[in-house]
Amino acid sequence: MRKIEDEVERLLTDFGYELVQLKYGGGGGGRSLTVLIDRPGGVSAEDCSDMSRRLSMLLDTLDPIPSSYTLIVSSPGLDRPLTRDEDFERFAGELTAVRHVTQDGARRTDTGVLQGVEDEQVILQVGGEAVPIPLAEVEEAHLVYDWDAHNGR
Repeated sequence: MRKIEDEVERLLTDFGYELVQLKYGGGGGGRSLTVLIDRPGGVSAEDCSDMSRRLSMLLDTLDPIPSSYTLIVSSPGLDRPLTRDEDFERFAGELTAVRHVTQDGARRTDTGVLQGVEDEQVILQVGGEAVPIPLAEVEEAHLVYDWDAHNGR
């Protein structure tokens, strides 16, 4: 999958887009390859359609997946996943949810204002307290859209 990701990222970068996430999944005849793209100013439906055609041609040439699948190209949406270490710096100041596995093996989700990364730890401000989460423990992280804050409440 790494080779596919590198090729997809190269093509997207050539057209001014950022690869946010590439996921392959589903069972049976419902397999899909989902490509989340972004760029400054956001992504339109037309952008997704155009990049879907371009990525389709690339993937047909590479033929990296032996079975049939559906290609889905989409914007990351309001709850944009944070998939790279630099995302935790770039989106500092935003409300963020981080699911992680603690040292004792328990799964936990913390939600707070992202402060960035320090000493290989994601720092969240939760209820006035800085909560460090080791990057190695992070399973998934995404922005949380605060409807009240964006609607003036």
